[in-house]
Amino acid sequence: MTTCPTQLEADTHARAIIEKGLGACVQTSQIQSHYQWEGKVQTENEILMRIKTTCAKYTDLEAYLVAEHSYEVPQIIQLPITAGLTEYLDWVKKETK
Repeated sequence: MTTCPTQLEADTHARAIIEKGLGACVQTSQIQSHYQWEGKVQTENEILMRIKTTCAKYTDLEAYLVAEHSYEVPQIIQLPITAGLTEYLDWVKKETK
């Protein structure tokens, strides 16, 4: 998962991630984030990106996001998939080869 400041940036990253085979699917949602940064509490509208990928592609995906993201320190976290529809998980593997 990562967040972006605008839908345009999220859409740009989503397209590149799919085209580069770094993820099989990217979902975006508008959210509001509350956090502390540089000693101040911040509230910002952001776009949450849920990127479906494999463990094998995570390092490449992270490298892409670090290089291309507009945030100084972007949220980049990996959540494990512990179970899922076999056909869907097979599709994710196929799309990220």
